[in-house]
Amino acid sequence: MKKLTIIFLALLTSSFAYAQGSFGTEVTGEQKAALVTTIEKAHKQLTTLSASFTQEKTSALLTDKVVQKGTLNYKSPNQLRWEYTSPKAMTVIFSNGKVLLKTGNGSTSSPNKMLNEMGAMLINTINGSFLKENPDFSTRYYKNKSGQIVTVLTPINKRIQKYYKNIVITLNGSTRLADKVVLNETNGDATTIIFTEKKTNITLSDSLFK
Repeated sequence: MKKLTIIFLALLTSSFAYAQGSFGTEVTGEQKAALVTTIEKAHKQLTTLSASFTQEKTSALLTDKVVQKGTLNYKSPNQLRWEYTSPKAMTVIFSNGKVLLKTGNGSTSSPNKMLNEMGAMLINTINGSFLKENPDFSTRYYKNKSGQIVTVLTPINKRIQKYYKNIVITLNGSTRLADKVVLNETNGDATTIIFTEKKTNITLSDSLFK
């Protein structure tokens, strides 16, 4: 189980190098305030989210890219089921501050602090909590040519700076929900998570999060 935890963390906590200016045009001042308001409104109206995702990892240590696919189910305010369906099945459930790992060998509760923090980050990305003032990150907003909103969270906490370059969240221009999340480490590796087939405010059984 410890090995599975390490694999999950490795897949989520990687980096992607962006060239300066590739995020788009930065949004500042009154336009930024108005933009944040629209994003907050969209996320407050979100009670549930179901989606598919493709997760791609590249690394100097790997000859080929590692591609995984799966589904996520989210229930406001803090329940998330992150399920890998290929090439191997594994499910991580974050519910009310607790973490549950599910594999073909059964279920195990995990007290892993870093894994819990990663779950909180994913949940905060979905529910929009990342917009709030965070002493560990500075936040900048951009609008790209496709009309998407690119949010760049750069760590200012020295402990986090050792591992992360930044976290880049690309929001859909219409729904304000995440189309893509990239978590950046300082070692040059890359993990990109792309979300598709999103369904919002549908009925989700509580059993999904147990």
